[in-house]
This record gives sequence, structure tokens and C-alpha cells, in this order.
Amino acid sequence: MEPAPSLPFWIAFDEARNAVETIVDVAHDDPEERPTCIVLVGDSGMGKTSILREAQRRLTADFPEPPNWGDARYQPVLRTVIPSSPTSLKINLALLWQQGWPVTSTTHKVADLRVVDLLGKQGTRLVAVDNVHVILTASGKARRDTLDAFRYLMSAGNVPLVVAGLDVAEYIFSEDVELASRSIILRLPLWEPGEASQRLIRALARGMGLVEPDRLAEPDLAEPICAASHGVTGNFKRILHWSAKVAKRDGRSLITRDDIDNALKRFPPYRLL
Repeated sequence: MEPAPSLPFWIAFDEARNAVETIVDVAHDDPEERPTCIVLVGDSGMGKTSILREAQRRLTADFPEPPNWGDARYQPVLRTVIPSSPTSLKINLALLWQQGWPVTSTTHKVADLRVVDLLGKQGTRLVAVDNVHVILTASGKARRDTLDAFRYLMSAGNVPLVVAGLDVAEYIFSEDVELASRSIILRLPLWEPGEASQRLIRALARGMGLVEPDRLAEPDLAEPICAASHGVTGNFKRILHWSAKVAKRDGRSLITRDDIDNALKRFPPYRLL
């Protein structure tokens, strides 16, 4: 029996569940004068994008398209990645593209106004921006421009904002007095060795369709996986994935300690990204 294909799935560990529920709760609130900004931070590979996808899935189910909506595109959650080295124009053009608006040579003249206009017309309850650290670590002017664009988007668009990125995003937002006063910080800590990591391995192995997931979570197999992962969720999954490949090459579906050791030889000794 071969492992089932590895498909996206939701690992509802406590911090991830809390993050999703916080995001969903904020999106359920009626628009306020000062919408909330959620700053979701953690190491690369900790599951921030998966959290945004799960929140989008739940909100799409919670806010189905109303009857007789009309011709306007219905989009309760707008999720995007903004180009690096941004200006407010690039940010707005990226959002317009996600909103289904045709970007032409003259769109830039009304991009900011058109974005906030569509947020209302499309019934948007939440705007989520992934990998935000890339644009927040740009030059001083680009950083100010980005923060000003987010501020305008929240205020004029009257919609909550979620930004996800590395820990540096939290530091930059905390330096902006206005945004800091409107922000909720959600941190995803690294996995500690022991029971917590064993639970994660078990959940990942089940989600990946691996044979005997409980066996993989036992200390003799879990400890080398945990040590090599440096506590990063994505690294756990990579190691399990490659261990299954090693076993498959020998015609087996059950992963052994030797398979894990051989898989770990494919990874660098420093933190995996």
C-alpha cells in the first residue's frame, strides 16, 4: 500500500486554531470607524499561509453570496501577495487584479479609489496580505508608502486587514503609533521537543496518508525529526515526505528509522526554510 498523495490539509494546533478564530471573529464584526489590523507573524514554514487559507475557506462558507446579488463580483475575502519593492500604486494594482478589475494603461489614475469602491460593492469582509515582511523591509520611503497604503485601505475601505510575515513585520507595525493602536498581534511559536512535536508529527502523518502515523510519533522516530526541523512546521512535513520517498524506493510503505536518517542526509545542517 502506497502513501496517499500529499494534498493541502489543515493542521488545527492550538495557536493556529486561535489565529483562525480571531481572524474569522474580526471579519464577522460590522464595519467600524477604525477597523482592526491583525499582524500574523512567525518563522517561514510555520503555517501562516495555511491559516489565511483556512480563514478564507470558513469566511466564504459563513458569507455565501446573497440572493439577487446582481452583476457585481462577490468576494468576501480578498487574499493576495503584494509585489516586492512596492509603492502604493503597486499595492492597489495588485489588489485590483485580485478583485477581477481589468488593469489597463490608465487604471493607475484611479487605482486607490477603485480598490476601496470595489471592497464595498463586492461585499468584502477581510483583506489578507501574505509575505508582508518583503515589502516592509524595503527602503524607508517604500516602507512609509506601504504603511500609508494599508492605513488608507482600512480607513477608506472600512475593512479589517490581516498581514502575515516574519517577526520583523511585528516590529515595524509597532513603530507606527496609529497602526499599533489598531493592531492585534498573533505569534506562531516554534515547536518544542517532546509531546507537542509528537502530536504534530502524528497529525501531519495522518493528513499525508502515511502508514502507522502513531508509530511515527513515538520518541525513537520523532526525536530525529524534531531535532532536524528546528521546530518549524513545514520542515516536519518535508522530512516526513522524503522519508516516505526513501521507503517507497525500497518497495515499502512503512517508514523506518533508517528511512528517516537517510532522508535527513538530503537536508542542510542549518535551519530549513
